[in-house]
Amino acid sequence: MNDMAGSSTAALTAFSTELADLVSTCARSAVAIRAHGGRTMSGIIWRAGYVITAAEALPEASSLRVLTDEAREHDARVVGRDPSTDVALLAAESLTDAVLPPADPAAPRPGQFVIVLGRSAEHGVIVNFGGVAVAGGPWQSQLGGRLDRFIRLGVSLTRASEGAAVLDLGGHLVGMAVSGPRGTVLAIPSQTIDRVAAQLLAKGRISRGYLGMALQPVQLPDNLQRVANTGSGLLVSKVDVQSGAALAGVLLGDVVVAWNGAPIRDYRHLQSLLGPESIGSTVTLATIRGGVLTDVRLTVSERPGSE
Repeated sequence: MNDMAGSSTAALTAFSTELADLVSTCARSAVAIRAHGGRTMSGIIWRAGYVITAAEALPEASSLRVLTDEAREHDARVVGRDPSTDVALLAAESLTDAVLPPADPAAPRPGQFVIVLGRSAEHGVIVNFGGVAVAGGPWQSQLGGRLDRFIRLGVSLTRASEGAAVLDLGGHLVGMAVSGPRGTVLAIPSQTIDRVAAQLLAKGRISRGYLGMALQPVQLPDNLQRVANTGSGLLVSKVDVQSGAALAGVLLGDVVVAWNGAPIRDYRHLQSLLGPESIGSTVTLATIRGGVLTDVRLTVSERPGSE
């Protein structure tokens, strides 16, 4: 019995040492981000001179500092942020390259052990251990962002750990830890991070589709519900004269009820359909005009100044 206990203790000690060594090796890629007079959060070195962090938690500050494992501080600025995927890109030109290798996109599975590795300005490296609670397929956030996997973690997240790296036991980057709805913790997949960061680096923003009309929700009367096969729609209250909507003949007072044959639930649903991939596409909107259901085909353009 003592031999068994000793063997188990030795195995646990070895595992603990391996974890600590892995954290020490990967900590070069974990940074702390501090706004002037504000709280700190974590970030991940994406490539030399650039850091990824959580867009939602990043303060609106003109002055940012990035702290590395050498206790050095680097001036940083926001290149761009995408609230729809919760990815923000910072530039800190004096940062050296300490990039984590990406994990296999298909690898995260429920029950897989992960390490959440961040950094605090006060205490240095901060670590949390846990498991993957949910690992699903591609999904779309409420703000219309396209994420390559749905990964929910069975860990807690401190404010300082928002934007931290999520690693597998090989030291590969599974994603970035962010706060999800109702107190959950999500991992923004590494492939999503790379895709969004590349767009932010190139343009400083994420392009969104643009129809060219102002819309407001409206409940349909019973007779129009039968026509539209839905109980609500979006009333056109303004049309941009140079937009796809104007060119297609959309008029004030039209009620939009469907997109390519599928009912539109609400304005947020419509916004979720206007991601970057929608730009340049031709769509069919079902509208009610004068009590008659009419199809309108229009080309989605790029929203001016979209983020």
